[in-house]
Amino acid sequence: MVAKYHEAGLEVILDVVYNHTAEGNEKGPTLSFKGIDNASYYRLLPDQPRYYINETGTGNTVNVSHPRVLQMVMDSLRYWVEGTNVDGFRFDLGTILAREPNGFDNKSGFLKACSQDPLLQTVKLIAEPWDCGPGGYQVGGFPPGWAEWNDKFRDTVRDFWRDQAPASELTERICASNAVFNHHGRKPWASVNFLTAHGGFTLNDIVTYNEKHNDAKAARTTTTAALTIAHGTAALRDLPTTRRSQRPAFAADPQYAGHVAAFAGHAHAARGRRVWQNAGGNNNAYCQDSEISC
Repeated sequence: MVAKYHEAGLEVILDVVYNHTAEGNEKGPTLSFKGIDNASYYRLLPDQPRYYINETGTGNTVNVSHPRVLQMVMDSLRYWVEGTNVDGFRFDLGTILAREPNGFDNKSGFLKACSQDPLLQTVKLIAEPWDCGPGGYQVGGFPPGWAEWNDKFRDTVRDFWRDQAPASELTERICASNAVFNHHGRKPWASVNFLTAHGGFTLNDIVTYNEKHNDAKAARTTTTAALTIAHGTAALRDLPTTRRSQRPAFAADPQYAGHVAAFAGHAHAARGRRVWQNAGGNNNAYCQDSEISC
């Protein structure tokens, strides 16, 4: 499959999740690592090792600072590059992987291992630079050689569109957020620019709802601000003229001037954008097995 994509001129970036497993917290099932060596594979409370440190929001946190766990992750990454020839990785909750016992460290064992590995130096490394733990927000904190999701771009562009951000702030984002990423020799491509992602409002819902509608059963509510302009009530079935005109402009499709791809940095577009995926105003459809998460 990877070879066929390469023949078509496309790269393959794997979304990898090394920060947690399906074993949950101390009440979760014993499926794999918990039964092999619980204290090595997971971060546990130092004074109460029965309990898990939950910096991922999933119940457990993989202890990548342990030498054997780090070796396992590195072996896995090298396998995907050497065995399948993928072009890079996007690391879910990447801050977790750079955590040492005292917190995030941009010289952590994992980051050092990646920087010195001759194979991993040849591929793209992209961090989701936040997690749920203390000091978990680390946008701009990763070392040279890494790219990061830039939520500052998302928030500024959407605020500017709502007339809530000055042009000077937008200029900073257009220039790859220099104040955030331009240090220690990092390049403009370190900023991965996006308006919507797999979490939060879909692009359609940004111009359809003024507030969250996480009404579906078991819907989870996030604290992220909406940063939307509805241009009409959510109950309207027909798209108002204003909203219709805002959709392609805000979507930054290639035929429109000033699109996101023209800004310095990498442009990232979420799945479903071009077909105007509608999640009914639910900004966190993670736990939904329905049309709003399709």
